[in-house]
Amino acid sequence: MNGTRRRLAGAIGVGGIGLALLVARLRLGPRSGTTPVSDVAPIGLALALLVVAGWLPRSELDGLSALCVPAATGALAVVGGLTAFVTTELVPATTVVPTTLLLLNFVSAGGALGLAAGLLAATTWTLHARTSQLRRSRDEYQELFDGIADAVIVHDTRGGVIAANDAATDRLGHDNESLTDRRITDVESGEIRTRAVTDGRIVYETNHTTADGETVPVEVSARRVRYRGAPVVLSVARDISRRRASERQLSRTHDRLRALNRVLRHDIRNDMQIVLGTARLLGDHLDDEAARAHLQRITDTGEHVVELTKSSRDLERTLSAETVPSLHPVSLTETIESELDRCRSAFDHATFDIDGDLPDTTVRANDLLSSVFRNLLNNAVQHNDREQPTVAVSGERRDGRVVIRVADDGPGIPPAQRRSAFEKNEAGFDSRGTGLGLYLVSTLVDQYGGDVWVEDNDPRGTVIAVQLWAEPPADGTVPDGVASDEARR
Repeated sequence: MNGTRRRLAGAIGVGGIGLALLVARLRLGPRSGTTPVSDVAPIGLALALLVVAGWLPRSELDGLSALCVPAATGALAVVGGLTAFVTTELVPATTVVPTTLLLLNFVSAGGALGLAAGLLAATTWTLHARTSQLRRSRDEYQELFDGIADAVIVHDTRGGVIAANDAATDRLGHDNESLTDRRITDVESGEIRTRAVTDGRIVYETNHTTADGETVPVEVSARRVRYRGAPVVLSVARDISRRRASERQLSRTHDRLRALNRVLRHDIRNDMQIVLGTARLLGDHLDDEAARAHLQRITDTGEHVVELTKSSRDLERTLSAETVPSLHPVSLTETIESELDRCRSAFDHATFDIDGDLPDTTVRANDLLSSVFRNLLNNAVQHNDREQPTVAVSGERRDGRVVIRVADDGPGIPPAQRRSAFEKNEAGFDSRGTGLGLYLVSTLVDQYGGDVWVEDNDPRGTVIAVQLWAEPPADGTVPDGVASDEARR
C-alpha cells in the first residue's frame, strides 16, 4: 500500500469514528436534567474528527504514520469508555446525568486525547523519516561528490571557495577547511586559454597551484548553478599534464618531420633536375625511335617526380596550418590561365581549351589556389587513356559564387568511386598520378568554404566541378551545405 492509499485509509478511519460519535449522540436525543455543556465533548470531537479526515489525504504525512491517527483515536476512546463503565459501577449514582450520556462523554474525552496523540506521533514520525531521508541523500551526494576523479570546486560569484571534493584537496595539498578559506584566484594561476563557450558553460585551460607552489595544467569546465539558494560557479578541473606532454612531443616530432620533408624534397628536386637535364642533352644525340621512346618515358617519370614534390609541399602547408587560413581576393582568371600555360608546356601531347569566357572576378582563397587547378589539370591528363587527351575548362558565376568545371575525355570515374576519389592514395594501379591530387584539391576548397564534386562528361570522360565564393556573404560567413545543394540544381 503506497503513501496516498494509507493516508486515505487513515482519513476513512478517522471520519468513521467521527460519524459514529455524532450518530450516537443524535440517537440519544434530548434528556432531562442535562445542559448544553454535556454535548460539547461528543459533538466537538465528532466535528474535529471530520475536519481531520478531510485534511489527512492532502497532508504530507508519511503514509504509514497517517494510520496512527485513527488507531490512537480509537484506542483512547475505548479507554475512555472503560473508564466510564468502571466509574458508574464503583461510584454510587449521585447524578441525574444519564449513564449513556456519561459514557459518551468519557469516550469523547479519550478520543480527543487519542486524536492529539495520534497527530503528534504521525507528525514526529514523518519528521524523523524526512530527516533520515535528507541525511541519506546528503551522504550519497557527498560520496558522489568525493568520488569524482576530477577536481570539483564550488566558489561564489566573488571568488570565495565554498566547497571542494577529495580529488581537489588531494591534488592541491590542502585540507577542506584551509581550501574553503581561499579564493579561486589563489588556486588558478597563469594564462587562461578559453576553448569553448556553449549553453552557459565555459571551457578553458589554466594551471592549478598546489600548497607546495607547484603548478598543474588543467582543463576547467565551469558553469553557474545555485547552491544553498545563492548563485555559485561549479568548476570541474581535469589534469592534462599527460596531454600537454604528448602535445609537446608531437610538436617536436612534427617539426622534425617537416624539416626532413623539406630536405628530401630539395634533394629529390635537385637530383631530378640533373636527370631531366641529362635526358634532354641525350635526346639531341638519339636518332633511334625506340630509344627516343624510352628516353621520353624517363623524362615523363622525372617530371612526375618533380610534380609529386610540389603536391607534397602544398599538402604539408595545408595540413600543418594550426589556425584557420587567412583568405583574401585572388584573381581567378589569371590563376587558371597561368596553370593552363604551364600544362601546355608540360604536356605538349594534350590539348587544353577554354570553353567560353571565364568569369572575370576574384575569389576568396589564398596563394594555394593555383595548386587546386594545377592538380585538376594534371589529373585530367595523367588519368587519361587517350594518346592525345583533350581538356576543357569552363566557368559560370551565380549568386555571388563561381563554378569552374575541368572536363576531360578519359575513361571517367564510376559513380561508386566518386566519393572516395577525393581521399588520399586514390590514384589507381594504372594511373601515373600521385594519389594526392584530388585529396589536396578537396582539402583546399573546403578551407575556402567552397565545394567540389564529380560529374559525367558527354559523351565520354569526367568533369570535376569546383565552387568558390566570388565575394563574401552579407554576414561574412559561408553556410554549410549551401554550396553543394545549389550548385547541383
